[in-house]
Amino acid sequence: MTDQASQQPDSLEIALQWAELPPEHLKIALQALEPELARQHQLRLLRAQLEAQEAKERRSHLLYLGGLVGGFFIVVAMLTGAVIVGTKGLPWLSAMLAGPSVLSLAGLFVLRRTESDSARHVAAAHGAALDTASQPGAGSNSGLV
Repeated sequence: MTDQASQQPDSLEIALQWAELPPEHLKIALQALEPELARQHQLRLLRAQLEAQEAKERRSHLLYLGGLVGGFFIVVAMLTGAVIVGTKGLPWLSAMLAGPSVLSLAGLFVLRRTESDSARHVAAAHGAALDTASQPGAGSNSGLV
């Protein structure tokens, strides 16, 4: 691109050349140059729009990948926590960590949307786990302090 710029004269050189000619010639030359200048302007606008669109697509892709990685780590951490808590004698807490909340959080981070049905299922599962844990005489409360 620098080769093209060095071959084309700059505006001062063109102005000095046209200063030697009568004004009628200058008017005709400017009328002839106007379509070319309009095409160059359109080309610059299209390039700027293309660059903005590419930048937007890059940001969107990075956001999607960030959600995918974040969702993966949250799901793995919750499942690991469920296994650790389950081996410590707290199955109700393990059920809360490995239940529908894992699927709900994975959907939230990966798909970037929530569904009301999944939220209702999570709330019902957590309520059932809490009811089970709060029952007197249940052996699952032995790990609580």
